[in-house]
Amino acid sequence: MKKSVTASLAAMMLLSASTAMAATFPEFDFNGDIKTHYRWETKTGAADTEGGKVWFRLNATSEVAKNVNFYTRLTTQRLTGDNIGADFDDKHYHADHANTLDRIGFVVNGKDFKATIGRQGATLGGLALLYSTDGYLGTNMGAIDGVAIAGKSGATNVKVVVGEQWDDKAADTKLYAVDASYSPAKDLTVGGTLMQIDAANDTNFWAVNGAYTTGKATWLGEYGKSDTDANDTAYALGVTYGFDKKNSAYVFYSKVESDFGWTDFDANMKGMYYGFSHKMTKDYTVDFFYKNMEYLTGTDANKEKTSLRTTLTYKF
Repeated sequence: MKKSVTASLAAMMLLSASTAMAATFPEFDFNGDIKTHYRWETKTGAADTEGGKVWFRLNATSEVAKNVNFYTRLTTQRLTGDNIGADFDDKHYHADHANTLDRIGFVVNGKDFKATIGRQGATLGGLALLYSTDGYLGTNMGAIDGVAIAGKSGATNVKVVVGEQWDDKAADTKLYAVDASYSPAKDLTVGGTLMQIDAANDTNFWAVNGAYTTGKATWLGEYGKSDTDANDTAYALGVTYGFDKKNSAYVFYSKVESDFGWTDFDANMKGMYYGFSHKMTKDYTVDFFYKNMEYLTGTDANKEKTSLRTTLTYKF
């Protein structure tokens, strides 16, 4: 549910972002979620670990002009137990917690496009094989500073992203990408992505993806490549299945080499992902996840890692 609040409450939350603007902000709409999570992990040759985390995200939006909205996000995450599974850079923040304002900017809505300008999340590709920050928070992992324009050109959905990774590194890491998808038939979608990461050495990436729905199942796949000529290939294949309005599941296999450091999948690993989701009410969802992976190269080559997780999410 969304709630409008007075300018004084909005100013309190946004004070750290912009003291000058906060005093004159209009009313805001708030929404967000709270996730409580626990996981158990094993790794060949290492002691088993376990731990939990609580993740709170609060989004705020306000219309500042016709077709122009201001947005921001306040988020915090705290770990327990063995402090595993951080969705933030624990070397920049703390070993067991992070607090940050990691979204702030403007959305401009046009007739056939939407432009997001500022600090934002970015996801590219049908399965987020090439690049994704949306599942993370804070500097070094959770956002880019830039412009993302999404719209429709004829029957093709197109997204252009130009930005810089939000991080504390001395050298800037820039991102340039074009992402497109098209549905040649009712139940079929195909797409492709071109991306360049401009860091110490420029690296070019491309990927193709597809999704086909038959009955309650959707079959998905994505294949990606870089131009480094070593550890430069990634792919993921899987299926999602909706049993009914409340229950769904998925199975995926992936093999992602080490060039793909910004993926939603595990870089430098191959293996299986299994998930099940149950929507208890309109606002509460419980998820179960298990993965069984093997390292591809390095000192951990051929070693296995497993992770069993359960997550309860409340959306408001």
